[in-house]
Amino acid sequence: GFFRSFLQESAGNLKAECYIPSMVNKLIADGTASVRVLRSPAQWFGVTYKEDKPLLVANLKKMIRAGIYPEYLWR
Repeated sequence: GFFRSFLQESAGNLKAECYIPSMVNKLIADGTASVRVLRSPAQWFGVTYKEDKPLLVANLKKMIRAGIYPEYLWR
């Protein structure tokens, strides 16, 4: 499958990224999946590199103070 191919092609490449949209597009094209898209007003934050962390932490703290996000997610 798509993910197995990705693992084989990117073996040893620590910077390789498996793009979920590419996998979903292939599944749709192959006729093995269908997708329903849900809209959300929620803001999302991409985290790829360690340099992304400070912005994420600051935004999470802001959302916690505003009561939008729980302080302890897993409790």
